[in-house]
Amino acid sequence: MITKEEAVAFEKQLQDINKDPNYNDYPERGPNDLESRIEDLLRINVEHHNLNAELRKEINFLQGKIDHYQIMTDQLKKENRDLRDMGKDFIEEHRNKGNI
Repeated sequence: MITKEEAVAFEKQLQDINKDPNYNDYPERGPNDLESRIEDLLRINVEHHNLNAELRKEINFLQGKIDHYQIMTDQLKKENRDLRDMGKDFIEEHRNKGNI
């Protein structure tokens, strides 16, 4: 339910819209309008296909980079683990000898 003030404001908005001379004023349309619209839509469709192809290329490139960085990350994790184990072994060895 709207209040009386809201109804009055709405009526005022409708009157302002109807005062606008360009409101609902379309030029006459002919039979060539649909043909030109079809051409525009076909042109847009081709642009979208081209953009889609570029995006697919970029996705494939980035997927290759992801695979490369995943391999590097796994290798670095393994090397880090090995170095940590070497440090632990070194400390254990010297503890057992009584140096530390």
